[in-house]
Amino acid sequence: MNALRVVVFVALRQLWDRKLLNAIAVGGVVLGVVTLIGIKAIMNGFQDKFYQSILKISPHVSILDKELRPEAPMLTRFEPGPVAARVAHETPSDRQLRIKRPDEIVRALERMEGITAASASLVGSGVLGLGSREYAVEVRGIDPARQTRVTPIGEYVVRGSYRALEVTQDGILLGSGVANRLGAHVGDQLVIASPRGDRMPLKVVGVFDAEVPPVDNTRVYVTLKNAQALLGRSDTVGRIEARLVDTERAVEIAERVEKTFGYDAESWQETNANFLGIFQMQNTITSFVVAAILAVGGFGILAVQIMIVLQKTRDIAILRSVGYRRADILGAFLLQGAIIALFGGALGDVIGHYLVVGLSHLKTHQEGLVRSEYFLVRDAPEMYGWGVAFALFTGLLASLVPAVRGSQVEPVDVLRGQIG
Repeated sequence: MNALRVVVFVALRQLWDRKLLNAIAVGGVVLGVVTLIGIKAIMNGFQDKFYQSILKISPHVSILDKELRPEAPMLTRFEPGPVAARVAHETPSDRQLRIKRPDEIVRALERMEGITAASASLVGSGVLGLGSREYAVEVRGIDPARQTRVTPIGEYVVRGSYRALEVTQDGILLGSGVANRLGAHVGDQLVIASPRGDRMPLKVVGVFDAEVPPVDNTRVYVTLKNAQALLGRSDTVGRIEARLVDTERAVEIAERVEKTFGYDAESWQETNANFLGIFQMQNTITSFVVAAILAVGGFGILAVQIMIVLQKTRDIAILRSVGYRRADILGAFLLQGAIIALFGGALGDVIGHYLVVGLSHLKTHQEGLVRSEYFLVRDAPEMYGWGVAFALFTGLLASLVPAVRGSQVEPVDVLRGQIG
């Protein structure tokens, strides 16, 4: 116990004697931790906003009208036996793609484990006209009562009523960006034209704002029957969307759906694979940057510790000559590194927290993948724990080499050198 007390005393005394050098080492650690917290808060804040925005307006799993079990080659449809022939070109079928027996599939999906709701829909393109203004949009035909259980669009209606879409025969629900570009208001009469040239008059019953510009600026909702009539696809369902209990199981459930029904199914991760790949690359780059800055702080601790070992070789020899072991000397230097790292980590956490709070109140207009009026950050408690943990790891690692060197000092060698 006395030896331990002396080890702690020696470590603290050495730190106090070199306040300026140790303050520089602490500053390096603080810089690394503040950078870690700041970058992580910004990256996680944007990514969390994206995930929340996408998952609140998009289905977790989508079943498309692409059959995974291809039809037999053309010649085998007419000859029962083996056919030896080569087809140079087969004219595409005029048959419209559709999901067969959609109502049965919807009911079966809602009985599957992990799925809470499902709804059929039809997606196409059209051009909205209001007066002299025209604007190309993505038309989504839905069953309003079922669709709100899959993607709660009604929660994001800012003008008008989502319920009116269900009870109004010729209703249309506009994204906020679409409404702004057309200058449309609730109650206005629009005309929508399909790529085939068919036209249909519709009445604006509501405007939604999901804070996702790619959705708000292009998407409109009509009833499934109106979409089928407009697109010339009577009684056709082009996709079935499902909502899950656990969004992280989307890939697993999509694979199960494909095997069960024979249609191509996409998880939300597959649908947004491009964006998720960008996020992964950003996280990798962020990790390299933070690691480099923490390494700089570690080199500061390393330089201070090496200087102490070189200057205190005689003191180390005296401690060894009066009975202190190598382990005691090793512990003293590691303790110095740990104290510098912990102090720098704690101070970095405090500064990092106020940095994150300041950024969260920084007013800025962002409109790209998501829309926000403030800087997007996430003030997660685990970031501060990671900050101290990384600082401590860096401090101990940087102190290891000088600590080992100091513990290997032999008193006889030092005394001989001094006498000589």
